[in-house]
Amino acid sequence: MPVAWTSWLLVSLLLVAVVTDLRSRRIPNPLVLLGICLALLAHALALVSDVAPLAGAQWWAPLAGLAVGLLALMPLYLLRALGAGDLKLLAMVGAFVGAPTVLFAALYTLLAGGVLSLAVMLGRSVATHTLHNLRFLMTDWALRLRSGHGIAMAPLATTAARLPYAVAISAGTVMALLQAP
Repeated sequence: MPVAWTSWLLVSLLLVAVVTDLRSRRIPNPLVLLGICLALLAHALALVSDVAPLAGAQWWAPLAGLAVGLLALMPLYLLRALGAGDLKLLAMVGAFVGAPTVLFAALYTLLAGGVLSLAVMLGRSVATHTLHNLRFLMTDWALRLRSGHGIAMAPLATTAARLPYAVAISAGTVMALLQAP
């Protein structure tokens, strides 16, 4: 499977993730699992066809990309700054593109996520609420650093806005694909 087809397959899966995330603020596990399976299949087909795979020339490259994609956003997941679906979606991206490219995708995702956050915050007039929530999180982090114990955090009763982070992941992935050799 040529690199271009693999890239289009990945972009198609990301578009489905964006649509579902915009509609329900969820990224379905079956979609991510299907994407990972297709990434592994595309990689295997490329290797047996003597075509350069998108993830890299090694047989284990998609697995390394999956692991790096998962680990790249893990700190944000642990801080409750994004959901498990977002984490798994970037892992799926990693299975397609490999470890080096998924690191760039993660960086571009964070930049796109910042732009998305500002747009949602300003567009929905929730800047005050967002800053209040951010102050609460920063206070908790400071207490954890100082004493090892933070505020007993239950999920916030209200959030300023939930972001469809599949949009940022998709934008970051496309930017990384455009710069990949």
